[in-house]
Amino acid sequence: MTTVEPCPALSIREGVTVVLDGRQLELHRCFTVTLGLVRVGASRQEEDAHQAHPITLGFLQAGDQLAPGQLWNKRLHLQALADSRLEASARVPQAIDGNSLQDWTLEMLLIRNLHDAEQRISALLQLLVRHFGRRHGPWVELSLPMTHADLAELCGHTRVTVSRQFSRWREQGLLEQEASPRRLLRLAPELVDP
Repeated sequence: MTTVEPCPALSIREGVTVVLDGRQLELHRCFTVTLGLVRVGASRQEEDAHQAHPITLGFLQAGDQLAPGQLWNKRLHLQALADSRLEASARVPQAIDGNSLQDWTLEMLLIRNLHDAEQRISALLQLLVRHFGRRHGPWVELSLPMTHADLAELCGHTRVTVSRQFSRWREQGLLEQEASPRRLLRLAPELVDP
């Protein structure tokens, strides 16, 4: 479900995507995530905002800030991966703490520059685990409501390629995946430790 909501504060339920257009982005030069986890994407202005398949720029969680004025794109898609709240302000603070969207974008470009599918998918999982993973017994757990197609888009492959790689890792005992809506992944440390 995609909606267009007014600012200055955004409350977004898990699974909902809010589209911010150029007018809203000009009014509010900075958003601070105060709750939840948000996937930030961009699409071309020529596309219908409700039909577009946005390209993921990165993820922001509580404490992170988004300064959209630093981005060339004037339409952003904010998808809540957990119930989220963003506070808006008219000015960008001097120092932005937490993760910046530019850091995420650079990390994902570096992943897409790797040579083969296994390297790309492994590097993507390492990046996601570094930010959102937690140790649980012999496994590292990653709980993000993302499909194989979502992961494929992030690393520049097809859903089939990601599914095949996950099957190989399952056969090797390096990965377990729950079929729950939270899409919990259990990863062997040797798979995600750099």
